[in-house]
Amino acid sequence: MKILKIILISLGLLVLLAIGLFFGSIWYYSWQDSKFYDIEIPEGENYQKPTEYLNNKQLDSLKDLTVDSERIEIIGTGYGGYDFYMWHKPTEKGEIYIKAFETTKNQRLSEWKLTNRTKNTISELSDDYKLFTGRTVIDEGTFEKYYPARFELWFKSEKDGTEKKLTEKSYLIDGWDR
Repeated sequence: MKILKIILISLGLLVLLAIGLFFGSIWYYSWQDSKFYDIEIPEGENYQKPTEYLNNKQLDSLKDLTVDSERIEIIGTGYGGYDFYMWHKPTEKGEIYIKAFETTKNQRLSEWKLTNRTKNTISELSDDYKLFTGRTVIDEGTFEKYYPARFELWFKSEKDGTEKKLTEKSYLIDGWDR
């Protein structure tokens, strides 16, 4: 009888712990996301929301776009995720990837996820601008609560590991509810 009592108490404590962790994580992520709910958009800045969707013809024209400098275009929403189109002239071996920051506080957004899911390895060199792509969600924020974000295209040299910012572009984005 004593062993049964100990087992039941242990199971009860495990259930309470699981419930506490579940609701604690919901509270924690809601609190983290709430920091992005009421960010004031700076006056004088002309932020645009990313285009939500491109049909196949528009995608083909984007892929065939001729550019003469590094460039970033972002398509998507916080709900469905963002597609990143990055143009770069690969004159050195290394990696290119995106870094993002909330503009008013310069807070880094989805650091690991964004860098790793937009990372492209450059192994072939060219004198022409090449299109590279990536796709991910931005965790910070929630649907339909827009805030200003700056997206930067970075290059990391294979030779010496130095990082160099190539270009940047700002948008009004919303986050993904976890």
